Amino acid sequence: ASSELQAETGIEVLQVDYSNTEELTRVLEGNKIEIVISTLFVAFDGSPQVNLVNAAEASQYTKRFIPSIWGIPYSRAEVGETNMVIGKSKLDAVEALEKTSLEYTLFYVGYFLDFWGYPHVKSYQRQNIIAVDIEYKRAAIPGTGNTPVTFTHTLDIAEYVAASLDLPKWELESYVIGDVVTWNEFLSIAEETIGEKFEVSFDDLTTLRQGRITELPSHLSLYSQMPKDEIQALFATFGVWFEAGLYHLRPTTKTLNEIFPHIKTRTVKEVITAGWTRE
Repeated sequence: ASSELQAETGIEVLQVDYSNTEELTRVLEGNKIEIVISTLFVAFDGSPQVNLVNAAEASQYTKRFIPSIWGIPYSRAEVGETNMVIGKSKLDAVEALEKTSLEYTLFYVGYFLDFWGYPHVKSYQRQNIIAVDIEYKRAAIPGTGNTPVTFTHTLDIAEYVAASLDLPKWELESYVIGDVVTWNEFLSIAEETIGEKFEVSFDDLTTLRQGRITELPSHLSLYSQMPKDEIQALFATFGVWFEAGLYHLRPTTKTLNEIFPHIKTRTVKEVITAGWTRE
């Protein structure tokens, strides 16, 4: 897999043991890595990323670190209410960074838009449909569906990350805003694109807080990656947070969109249209 990725990207790929902090430090120093950009998947265990933070701190060359957050701001209390492992794991890395001398920034981007252009709009993300299942013309809207949600495509995020590396100083929080729509607006865009009405249900907050959601047909393909009950619990947590407005980003600093106005982000309509319009 590493050789295939290296051939595709033209970038050197190094195999490392994330359980071994000393080895990680040797790799960082041996390759004179100045900036670490983490995209580790920490849904089950946050220790690999914490080890990477500690290795970066120990490396004489590494000065900057972007942890694998790529979502929204939330607190220990908010992730604790739902026992959300991925949230706890991300916060573990942030707390580890706070104890270092590394300059770091947390990328807040909302929810990934990639999943609704898949596979016709380029993306390296695995399919992970929530709320609106375009392929099967089904929707299970969390809450009322009237709360704004920030959506950003990962290829756009990547452009902002690359541009931010040249900034002389990072803010603690880096915001990228792709598009902002409600789930009901999202559904309308999907229906207009397909030219058909969807079968729609709404999951109320009581159901979501019990860790349950309405299963969509596309969810079946996810159960090989994560057990059904864990997928349900994770998506239910997202549902509560969608309705509460946590995914409606309210930047506390100047957004990277404002700092780099030459970079254009994809809208929900553009991605769905590119993904699902057929000649």
